[in-house]
Amino acid sequence: MAMGLEYNLRSEGFEVEHRADGETGLEAALQGGFSLVVLDMLLPGISGLEVLTALRRSDVRTPVLILSATAGSDSIVEGLQNGADDYMTKPFDLGVLLARIRTLIRSREWLSGASGAPADGLRLGDRTVDFRSSSLSGPQGRVDLSFKEAMLLKRLAESDGRTVTREELLREVWGYADGVQTRTIDNFVLALRKKIEPDPRKPRYIQTVPGEGYRFVGD
Repeated sequence: MAMGLEYNLRSEGFEVEHRADGETGLEAALQGGFSLVVLDMLLPGISGLEVLTALRRSDVRTPVLILSATAGSDSIVEGLQNGADDYMTKPFDLGVLLARIRTLIRSREWLSGASGAPADGLRLGDRTVDFRSSSLSGPQGRVDLSFKEAMLLKRLAESDGRTVTREELLREVWGYADGVQTRTIDNFVLALRKKIEPDPRKPRYIQTVPGEGYRFVGD
């Protein structure tokens, strides 16, 4: 699978380095210089989750897309909570994977844009979201957001209280074509709420609109 993926990425014009186990993959990623890390969860040696956790603890902010053989929401949310920016479950569609890779690589530039919500700050009570660094800071300290979490939050904040449909979010944040059905957004919202909501069980900022999508309500 890795050889096939490497071949297809090179065919699309990407420069690719492949590591076959967790230890050498972590070593390469810590050295930096990558636009994106595609990380399998099932690796020889240390697991993909351990690699991801070590990268984020070392303050490596390179976007990470995880590949998982487990479609269960608990496994996915665990990866997102540990700093993954996106995920796909196996078997995956190569065209969709390429689209999501391109979207993640564009994410830093998009987050630094100046449309709608200020690029350098969004107030959530006594805390501030910095979209440039993908972080949330306040009296309780700093919480890092993944690039995809920051993109999702920024897109919702730009809506000025309007409901944003799942289809809009999939198209504008994930780069999906219209008509795709997936629980991707719901899993990301669940992980994001745990980071920004005072009580994730009773969301204050990201509200669900049944049958439609989500709405951001600011202070």
